[in-house]
Amino acid sequence: MIIDDTPWQYPYDTKAFSARVIKKCLLGEFDEAMQDCNKAIALNPDDAFAYGRCGYVRNQIGDYSGAIHDCNTAIKISPDDAYAYFTRGISKRALEDYGGAMKDFLKAVELDAKEVKKYFNHNYAKFVLGDNGGTFNTI
Repeated sequence: MIIDDTPWQYPYDTKAFSARVIKKCLLGEFDEAMQDCNKAIALNPDDAFAYGRCGYVRNQIGDYSGAIHDCNTAIKISPDDAYAYFTRGISKRALEDYGGAMKDFLKAVELDAKEVKKYFNHNYAKFVLGDNGGTFNTI
């Protein structure tokens, strides 16, 4: 897989750094992905998207508390960021805060009902809490 070197061509484009993060995660290059997240945030500390991506990377490496912190920052900047709620829900679920995870998944679904992953994770949290009615269902 070829990694786009756009950030080096456009060093002040925070979106270029953020966009490269997922590619680096897919390659297992988590340290490099975090470096790109940090560069994006350094260039624009009000970029909710960059904080959400950092949360994603932290989830991938098992730093769930750090992921929650990054997602909290993203949500503070952009309260309608479904991705940040979704990512924070994954972290809360990993930390066995199933009630908190379910609230975040519900909010993510409320903001972006088209995302199937959000439905799944919401229902998974319900299942773990014993509130599944015997099946996985839609909201």
